[in-house]
Amino acid sequence: MAAARKAVARGQELFNSKPIQIRDVIGLNDALAIPTIPGTCTTCHNSPNVGNHSVPLPLDIGLADASRRTADMPLYTLRHKTSGATVQTTDPGRALISGKWNDIGRFKGPILRGLATRAPYFHNGSAKDLHAAVEFYDTRFGMGLTEDEKNDLVAFLRTL
Repeated sequence: MAAARKAVARGQELFNSKPIQIRDVIGLNDALAIPTIPGTCTTCHNSPNVGNHSVPLPLDIGLADASRRTADMPLYTLRHKTSGATVQTTDPGRALISGKWNDIGRFKGPILRGLATRAPYFHNGSAKDLHAAVEFYDTRFGMGLTEDEKNDLVAFLRTL
């Protein structure tokens, strides 16, 4: 029991303070005109120790990119009527609601409370468990987490 509690505490510390270089997040970096934002998990999941969002801000963190497509996902090719630009995505995201080109691939992240009961993770189910979700963020943002840190972060996320 003591070891499990220590893992949760270490995971909470990682969630709250592990430095992340936030790059290429559409709706954040481009909106602020800042190529790299030094942050932590709490930069986006900003209700301390809980992981909720205090501001409803749909973001594109790359989940629907064509490069992440698996055989069971659709692939949409969208063309901008005016510019002729095209984009391929597995899910148009908020653009289906707004009709706006800039909303392609943007999603509002879910509240993290009760996270452990809602696998698979992400809107497309691409992370079968919490370890896979942590792995996505570690890879996507180059966090450099060790296996022990990943396990501690999963232990914390399970408690939300």
